Amino acid sequence: MRFIIIGQIGSDAGYWTIENGHPVHHGGWEAEKLADLTSAASLLGQTARLKTPGLADIASKGLAEFVQRELSSHLGDQAKGGTIVIVNAQAR
Repeated sequence: MRFIIIGQIGSDAGYWTIENGHPVHHGGWEAEKLADLTSAASLLGQTARLKTPGLADIASKGLAEFVQRELSSHLGDQAKGGTIVIVNAQAR
């Protein structure tokens, strides 16, 4: 299982992973793309609560593709296979 912590942590729009029990910072994520990823991941969580049959599948398809594409572009092969847990750490 791989944990990815995204949100407004630091000022360079990077993200954090948990590796060997310790947080590791990774920079270089474009701020607008990171904001979109954060929103898309949040919306994916919300679609799971939809009760109308088939609606969650329709609503989540494009979001899931975007999230996977963004994660793959930054994590490479580490984003494939296994379980990825995205923690949205934005302050509210």
